[in-house]
Amino acid sequence: MWKSLSLIPLLVASLLVPTAGLACATCSCGDPTLTSMGTEQPFAGRLRLATQLRAWSQTTGQEAIDAVSLRELRMDVSVAYAPAPWLFLSATLPLQARTVQDVSLARETAWGLGDMEVGAKVFVFRDRDFSPDNLFGILVGTRLPTSPTQRDATGRPLSLDAQLGTGSVDPFLGLAWSGFRADWSFLASATGYLPTRGREGFRAGAALRTTLATQFQPSPRWALRLAVDGRLEGPSDTFGVKDPVGSGFIAFLSPDLLLSPTTDVVVQLGVRVPVLNRLRNVHQTPILQASIAYDL
Repeated sequence: MWKSLSLIPLLVASLLVPTAGLACATCSCGDPTLTSMGTEQPFAGRLRLATQLRAWSQTTGQEAIDAVSLRELRMDVSVAYAPAPWLFLSATLPLQARTVQDVSLARETAWGLGDMEVGAKVFVFRDRDFSPDNLFGILVGTRLPTSPTQRDATGRPLSLDAQLGTGSVDPFLGLAWSGFRADWSFLASATGYLPTRGREGFRAGAALRTTLATQFQPSPRWALRLAVDGRLEGPSDTFGVKDPVGSGFIAFLSPDLLLSPTTDVVVQLGVRVPVLNRLRNVHQTPILQASIAYDL
């Protein structure tokens, strides 16, 4: 018995030794807001994995003359890591299946890897270290030509429309603000893209993408999000010859439902509905999308 009692001080001392603590993402950032990939609050060591599925189609050109219909099913696999409270590093690799058909009913099909996107989000202002109400960040990164050239059964390259990437390096730069007010949260962002020349001398036009979103979350398990997404596209060119098809402006109304079936898991279901289309000779269908994000 005396030997057992002599071990009590040693046991108490072992319990007083500090060890690393583990906490969910909500506890670590001090905010219970459900967030999609790219809109989360940062804290040092945050690691997030996500995958997103999108299905969409569009038709370019004039019907019965030179129309080209494109359909795509795309899955983006993403990872984001915060080595510091002010920095998020991210990478996204798309897996795509695409079908292109022209007015002659000739069809091309391609599937495989698309162009990877790598980026960083630098938070330049937060009104407080823990559970901030306002976050301002700078987005910087680029798309990389990781998609291989797609070829038909005879080894000939498919058309540019059927390719899963442009084969160019496309840097981007943007600004983002996030605000949090009790059950409500808000997001505003603007990102500019400046593509370089890629396959067959093609160069996509400079683009500006914007998002204005608000989210209402009455429960820790679900939230409703409504966004207006805009895209302004400049004319593309091939070896300096401009092509105005596809240039102009388009706006989408984007309702989403966010669900958290378990801690650190966010499921997002939504649709992007084109409500204002000023793109030249382009008809865009709604974009269906579903995603899941997990914090490790």
